[in-house]
Amino acid sequence: MEWLAEYAPPSYGALRPGASDDEIAALEAALGARVPEELKALWRLSAGEDGVDGSGLMLGDWALMPFTAVIAVHQMQMGFQDQEMDGEDEDALVLWRPSWIPFCSFNPDDTVYGLYLDGETGEVCRWTRFGQREREYESLPAYLELMAVSLEAPLTAAGPEKPGMRGGALVWGPPSDEERGNQWVHHLGQAPPRHPAKTLGAIREALPGDERTEFEEQRDAVDLADPETVAAFRDHWWERAVQAQEKLEDDVAAALRGNIMAQPGHKLAPEYEATLPPAIRHLPPSLDDIRTALRHESVRARFDRDLMEAIPPHYPALLLRWWDIARLLADPRGDRAVRAVINGRRSAG
Repeated sequence: MEWLAEYAPPSYGALRPGASDDEIAALEAALGARVPEELKALWRLSAGEDGVDGSGLMLGDWALMPFTAVIAVHQMQMGFQDQEMDGEDEDALVLWRPSWIPFCSFNPDDTVYGLYLDGETGEVCRWTRFGQREREYESLPAYLELMAVSLEAPLTAAGPEKPGMRGGALVWGPPSDEERGNQWVHHLGQAPPRHPAKTLGAIREALPGDERTEFEEQRDAVDLADPETVAAFRDHWWERAVQAQEKLEDDVAAALRGNIMAQPGHKLAPEYEATLPPAIRHLPPSLDDIRTALRHESVRARFDRDLMEAIPPHYPALLLRWWDIARLLADPRGDRAVRAVINGRRSAG
C-alpha cells in the first residue's frame, strides 16, 4: 500500500477500502465456503480495485476483484460444475470446487480469466473460460512476496512481467500492443528526486558545476534589503536546481535500462560502467562501509535487524537505502533527523 501511495498514486486511488470482519463473514455465507486467513488478510487491506485504464495492479496485470465479482464468479463456476455433474457421471470433469475462492480477474470488468485460491491446498491457480485450471503459485503469500520483491527490487524481477508506469499508474508489462507499449516506462526502483532545500547553499550544491559561477555572480549582485528580489532570485535558481536533479534521475534510468543490478561491494563491469553518466559511476557500498558510516549503535542495530529480516532479492534496494541514510548522518541536521526516525519520534518543524 505504501509503495503504491508513493510511486503510483492513480493505482493507489483505485483501491477500494479494506473489508471489515462482518463483510468477510457475509461473503463466506454467500459463497458457502470458508475463506483462508491469508486471503482475509489481503482483503482487510483492500476489498478490490476499480482499475486504471483497464489495467490491474496485481502481479501479472491481474485486477483485485470486488466482493460482488467474487460472489458472481464463484456462483457461476459452481453452476457450471453442477451442470457437469448432472446424471452422476463418474467421469465428469472437475470444473470448480466450493473451496476455490476467486480473487483476481483479467480486469475489473472482465472475469472470464483469473486467479483463485484453493482453500484445501493453499495453491494459487488460474482459471480460463475454456475450462483450464493451472497451478500458478505455491501459495498466496508466495505470490504476494514475489510481487513485493518485483516492486522493491525491480532489477531482480524474474519472469516476463516487469513493473512499469503508464500515466503515473502501475502497469505490469511491457504491454503487447504498440500504443500502450510506447507509453509504458519500466520502473527501475528509483525514488522520487530529492529536491534541495530552499537555501542558497543547498541550491548552489545541487546546480551543475558549469552554472555555479553565474549563480554566484547573480547572488552577489542581489539587493539583500529587498525581500521580493531575494525571493525571486532564490525561487528561480531553486527551480533550476530541481530540473538538474530530475535530469540526472532520468539519465540514471535511461543508462541502466533495467539490464544490470549493482552488487554491493563489487565494481560494475566495464561494459556497464561505460554506459553510465560520469556523475553516477561509483563503487556501490559494502556492508562494512555502511555500518562504519552509520556511526551510532542504535542506528546500526536497526540496520542489522533490517538486513536479517530481508530476503536476498531485497538486498540491493535495502543497502542503497541505508547508504543514503548513512550519508545523511554526516550532516548534523540529518543526523538528528535520522536518529529521530529510528527511535520512532517525529521532529518538530
